[in-house]
Amino acid sequence: MLATSDPEDPAVSSKTEGLFSLLKPYAIPRTKALIAVFLLSMLGAVLAQGTYLLLPPTWKLLFPSVDQQKIEVQVEEVLQVAGAEDASPETLKEALASADQRIRDEERAAQAGTFEGWVSDAKRAVSDTLIGDPASLTDERRMSLLWTVAGIITLISLAAAAAAFFSALLAARVGLELVVSLREDLARHLISLPMRYHGERKFGDLLSRMSADVGLTLQVVNIALKDLVQEPLMALIALSYAALVSWKATLLILVGLPLLLVPVSLLLRRVSTGSNKSLATLGEATQVLSQIFSGIRTVKAYRAQEREIERYTEANQAYVGETMRMVKASALSGSWTIVYTHAGLAVVVLVIGWLSMRNPSMADGGEMLTFFILISRAYSSMKRTTKAMGKVAESQGAYERLRGLLEETNEIQDQPGAVEAQGLGAGLRFENVGFWYVTPDEPALVGVDLELKPGETLALVGPSGSGKSTLIDLVSRFMDPTEGRITIDGRDLRELTLDSWSRQVSMVTQSPFLFHTTVGENIRYGRPGASQDDVIAAAKAADIHEFLKALPRGYDTNVEDAGHRLSGGQRQRITIARAVLHGAPLLLLDEATSALDTESERAVQAALDRLMEGHTAIVIAHRLSTIRNADRIAVLEHGRLVEVGTHDELLANKSVYARLHSMQFQDTPV
Repeated sequence: MLATSDPEDPAVSSKTEGLFSLLKPYAIPRTKALIAVFLLSMLGAVLAQGTYLLLPPTWKLLFPSVDQQKIEVQVEEVLQVAGAEDASPETLKEALASADQRIRDEERAAQAGTFEGWVSDAKRAVSDTLIGDPASLTDERRMSLLWTVAGIITLISLAAAAAAFFSALLAARVGLELVVSLREDLARHLISLPMRYHGERKFGDLLSRMSADVGLTLQVVNIALKDLVQEPLMALIALSYAALVSWKATLLILVGLPLLLVPVSLLLRRVSTGSNKSLATLGEATQVLSQIFSGIRTVKAYRAQEREIERYTEANQAYVGETMRMVKASALSGSWTIVYTHAGLAVVVLVIGWLSMRNPSMADGGEMLTFFILISRAYSSMKRTTKAMGKVAESQGAYERLRGLLEETNEIQDQPGAVEAQGLGAGLRFENVGFWYVTPDEPALVGVDLELKPGETLALVGPSGSGKSTLIDLVSRFMDPTEGRITIDGRDLRELTLDSWSRQVSMVTQSPFLFHTTVGENIRYGRPGASQDDVIAAAKAADIHEFLKALPRGYDTNVEDAGHRLSGGQRQRITIARAVLHGAPLLLLDEATSALDTESERAVQAALDRLMEGHTAIVIAHRLSTIRNADRIAVLEHGRLVEVGTHDELLANKSVYARLHSMQFQDTPV
């Protein structure tokens, strides 16, 4: 039984590991590009945040000042020297330098072996290298140094901008490639699934998954490669630089991070759950809209426009309700982030004030300005990160639904050791074939034993729901029997490769389908690469050549809108030409004339008769008059084979076939 995927099913949810699990197979071949995105983002963050570390020396250039505590100590020692009898200007100058050096030595001794000591030495080395003693600089020298610092900041900014540009470019490219590969694999996988799946799946929901869900996934991938890589790095680098200024205050921020992360993670779980329900209701709304436009003629014929709009409105209102519950949780997450970052900044102000009172060295204006800018940048990146996480959570339902599609099992595929089909050999046999769509309690076919020899025409008749189309689908290998087997020349169909078997079969269905392309390409669909002469020959065999030649652009005329501007008989004869060009030995005709008027039916039936000449054919016929000359007629009822024989033999049996015949030809002599 085919597995189905309900996005609200816990079993399905337990299998789903999220966006990164979904995209992992596509990400691995692009590992180098993803690493490059990370490194470029890291480089951009280091450079962008690093410019703020130049603020302290710049501040000293702009506002040169001296430490008040140093002044007091130096003045006291100079006064002591000045009171000596041999005091001189040189002696006073030496006393001033000695006092300054002693204070520095005491500070270094107190901080030796500590983080503050290492940072202080590093900052002092940078400051001395760049500007020396700011108090001793002339205005010209100060301005020259300011130009130097401004140039350094500009160069760093240009490098950071280049890193950000190439990171964004590469991230967008990788994201597009990831999602396009996913979309292609989804299409390939869905096309390969058996007809049983396509018969059960709602087309509108499938369309919603392939369009809206894939679009959301692309949006989330872009967010993940940008905001969930770059912004956390920006916050991390900003906090690291802030720790160089004041590690104690920075530690306070790190300790308080759980106050942000825990509530946000709990709210994002609610967002993820709401995302599943929201997208499920969107799929229902899309299904309603799909039905409206697919059946627009019926809707208009019964003047049911308003009734259908009401149904669509109800589906949309359900979508709005589920979406707003998700949005509420997402909005709470964003609001809590704002409270945390702004209130957290207030706490930092208090802590910095307290620390500066206990440690006057922290009162340096340039360093405090740098610290607050870095913390502000870190908080800004945290807000963007949580917002991006919210977007990812909102879209979780999308990639879970896509994962559900990829997890659909394909039971129709080549077995190990499958061989090529080589014609029909001794013919086709059904050996105790049984099939059910849902459960064995409701079988579509039961114990069918039937034989079709090469060159024969076998007609399948029976009441609606008797299993005729199911039998055709089994021969086409749209599905496989759940019991028994179908053989060709004694070999089970499942032992043949799908491609080789499809070359042995041509099908003409009740509802002819034309692609939105030219008439010639629609016919050539039966054999890609066929010459124009072959296409014309097939059209002549289907008795449609003269009509096609008279079209405005002949065989290059685009049928448009699935060929609805053509009559049913014209569309059907084009599909017959397609089957002729395919040239398969086995023909499957599934009520190919039942939807046509009498005149069109005669033209199409004549084309089918020519098509069947020299071929083996299985024909499902609604009008029994079309299969009187079949070699044998198999009668199905409630999924069971009840009669097999010629037209005359079955009439003589006076059973199911005779009853069906009499219902169609009550006033017509046999």
